[in-house]
Amino acid sequence: MQHPSGPSDMGTNHANQPLPATVIDPEYAGEDTDWSQSHVQDAGPATTTVPPRDINVEEVLAGIASRGWTTTVGEAEDSDSDTDSDTDKDEDDSELEGIEHSELENTEYEGISVLDELAELIWEDVREKASDLSDLDMSYLRAFAFKIEEHLSERAFAKLPYVFPSADLDSLKKIRTRITQLSGIEPSPFDCCVNTCCCFTGPNSDLSICPHCREPRFDKQGKPRNRFIYLPVIPRLQGRYANPTLAQLMRYRGEEHIHVPGKITDVMDSDVYRNLLGKHVRVDDKTLPHTYFSDPRHLAMGLSTDGFCPFRRRKKTAWPLILFDYNLPPDIRFHLEHILLVGIIPGPKKPIDADSFLWPLVQEFLRLAVGVHTWDAHTNTFFQLCAFIILVFGDIPAISLLMRMKGHNGISPCRFCSIRGIRIPGDRHTTHYVPLDRSRHPDIRDPSTPTVYDPSNLPMRTHSQFLSQAREVQSAPTLTKENELAQLYGIKGVPVLSYLSSLSFPNSFPYDFMHLIWENVVKNLILLWTGKFKDLDEGNEEYTLAPSVWKAIGEACNASGSSIPSAYGPRPFNVALDKVSWTADSRSFWFLFLAPVVLNQRFRRQRYYNHFVKLVSLINICLQFEITIEEVSQLRKGLIEWVQEFERIYYQYDPSRLCVCTLTIHGVLHIPDAVIYAGPVWTTWAFAMERFCGWLQPAIRSRRFPFASLDRYVIDHARLTHIKNKYDLKDVLRLGPQRIDKGKVYIPYDTCALYPPYHNSISLPTSLQLKLINHLTLRYPEATSVTEIRSILPSVVEEWGAIRVLPAGDRIYASSSSRRTADTRDATHVRYELLVDTNSRYHRRPVVMEKQTFYGQLQHIYAFQLADTPGRIGQGHERPQIIVGVIRGCTIQRNHPTLDIHYYEKEGGLEVVDITSVQCLIGRVKEDKGWAIIDRSGSLSRAYYIEDGDDSNVV
Repeated sequence: MQHPSGPSDMGTNHANQPLPATVIDPEYAGEDTDWSQSHVQDAGPATTTVPPRDINVEEVLAGIASRGWTTTVGEAEDSDSDTDSDTDKDEDDSELEGIEHSELENTEYEGISVLDELAELIWEDVREKASDLSDLDMSYLRAFAFKIEEHLSERAFAKLPYVFPSADLDSLKKIRTRITQLSGIEPSPFDCCVNTCCCFTGPNSDLSICPHCREPRFDKQGKPRNRFIYLPVIPRLQGRYANPTLAQLMRYRGEEHIHVPGKITDVMDSDVYRNLLGKHVRVDDKTLPHTYFSDPRHLAMGLSTDGFCPFRRRKKTAWPLILFDYNLPPDIRFHLEHILLVGIIPGPKKPIDADSFLWPLVQEFLRLAVGVHTWDAHTNTFFQLCAFIILVFGDIPAISLLMRMKGHNGISPCRFCSIRGIRIPGDRHTTHYVPLDRSRHPDIRDPSTPTVYDPSNLPMRTHSQFLSQAREVQSAPTLTKENELAQLYGIKGVPVLSYLSSLSFPNSFPYDFMHLIWENVVKNLILLWTGKFKDLDEGNEEYTLAPSVWKAIGEACNASGSSIPSAYGPRPFNVALDKVSWTADSRSFWFLFLAPVVLNQRFRRQRYYNHFVKLVSLINICLQFEITIEEVSQLRKGLIEWVQEFERIYYQYDPSRLCVCTLTIHGVLHIPDAVIYAGPVWTTWAFAMERFCGWLQPAIRSRRFPFASLDRYVIDHARLTHIKNKYDLKDVLRLGPQRIDKGKVYIPYDTCALYPPYHNSISLPTSLQLKLINHLTLRYPEATSVTEIRSILPSVVEEWGAIRVLPAGDRIYASSSSRRTADTRDATHVRYELLVDTNSRYHRRPVVMEKQTFYGQLQHIYAFQLADTPGRIGQGHERPQIIVGVIRGCTIQRNHPTLDIHYYEKEGGLEVVDITSVQCLIGRVKEDKGWAIIDRSGSLSRAYYIEDGDDSNVV
């Protein structure tokens, strides 16, 4: 069913403008069938293999638009209308005036046309380089970069010529005009509903009123009442390949990542990606000669969105649409500078028809599926740039929008399986809950309806089934039948993203780990333990913590702040009192590291603690950088057991307690599926999106026009970023000194750097001299005697205050040099490893050295040179450089039976170790008479989100 449409007599929309035909010289031939376009095969004649030159992308787009998409007006779930009556003075309304958005004149010809071949011949003569920029251009760029990076208002920027009169700075309008010329980036404005119900694109192009809220598209002067600003993707991707550094970095996917069967380390090991390899690209019903990712420069991309509120009152929402480039290495992939914003769906409300806002994005990625002629600055050659969206992620409401699903309001609310939801008996709310066991529910009367679902054999959705049901809903003969089918299937229609053949429904849409676990499962567990979950009592169990117990837990968390280093994240707070500091990252740190210590022996029954610890252990597996297929099977088995135990404890199979069986609890069962389909959880979690929304917040310069000010900022930022890439000016436009590591590196200790405070002439006390001699005797067994070692020791040594394990380790301080204040956080306790003779107690047995882990406080760092080489004195050898650490060890008394947590009450004697034995910082939590040691770099390094100043998200 299409929206009712009528002629629009006021203005035109860019969506109606013709786009150039696609012309590409064929290089390959062949044909294939692709699972990701099964909906096309079912809907029409058999596909044919055609040369790209014969594909007119504009005709394809027109065909898709004619099929259209539909949404049911009755299914709208809008946020409350805006009643914000702030009368605050608009600081920067003047900045919003005079914004002119040229229509996107798309002159990109997909493929190698005659014009492209001519352009290649003259490329070296016309290619723009940084040397082409004048001094005036550079002064404009520096001033513009300063405004953008510091979020200067237009009024503040206008004062700069008076602050620096000798700078001869031009007006912002003139600077912005030149920046626009240099970048060549022109945004494309699309009219949208004043309530953000839909965008007037595709099938909506000719509408003059919103089909959902019936509000007029134009005001009395014939001007659009609201605009969605789209930032074109293709020229910015071409700008990245025009940058030699970025062009080389974007070869990670195709040339650096190595797939090892049975191991999942990145998106390139996922089923979604690997199922595309070797298959021919499909555009609607046509098969192209080239295959997915046949060129290492083909881009694998992820799309994400989420709603964020510009103001604390949370009455208005905006929805950024951002792209991630999986061709980039993981350590820089999620940096803000590498995120591509394609547009911000403006408020004030949540969109009803998200597909209409995705229409221009789908247009570009259909062109990119065919290929766009692009210069590669790394190889100095032209190539066909192809890019494919293979993953889409966000929280459940966001993905429900993009997949056109009903979410928890549908009878089948899960995107991965067709489990039937049930309601609380007698409850008027439309929310459907999804327990595995619903045998006691009064509505389960149909013998064909499962009373107990087998979690190891859930009715999984498939790509063809999903789109078949979506078409059935969309082609329903009446609105009543459409609503009935949508409610049954949980699907409201065919998503416009389904026309991108690189996407598989639902495998390309994994549950977001951040929202699923930290914002829902863990949050709800805390509410259950504190008796605040939807006014639900304990039922037949005793899992609620007494208020005095929860108060003590909060105090213990707050007290641990001084003994946990700042490298671990923000200072822990009193969880019983502070409701503001809870965020996804603070909740994750508390759950993984603090809660296992502070919750121990707090529950009235040990089974509740054991159930909680089991989830921590399983999450630790999820967070591994590398996960094997065997571990995925272990994870699947463990999560099934955890969910079943969750239902026994909290649901108790009582229909009146159904509210605990939320869709997010069910979603936990699909984490292993998401790892198999999409890769490790960190590749698609929403931390990067959350940080991006936080980065947008300061750009809101006007309370009256918040979304227009956001558009103004992101346009300026996109242009500046494109210029940096295009002219390779990232370092030139770095405003401020580049951070230089001032650590001292000694040869051969190139794996660590030493830092001040520094003393170059320290005499060691006799007790430490003896320990140092003993250390060197073990280190140099070829030495003839202790006297020989003593003879080559220097009389004085250097002492340093801190060490950092290279290349990106934490800075560890020696306790003797650190100054403690009331708010100091301890960064002196470490984990270190030594080789120990396992047969040391048995004198007649051979020496068997084994690496063992120890914990202690680093008290001193000494560096010195021996006067000669032990065992070779007088033979002309170089003087060895030695760096040692003096550590007071912790006497470990017991270990946590499941987790990497260790307990001690007493400290041992001083020990001298080689500084390379020091591995990392540890944290400590006070526990009864002793301490619990927490180690985030323990048995396996894992992915954690840490907000820091280096613009890195995964450490």
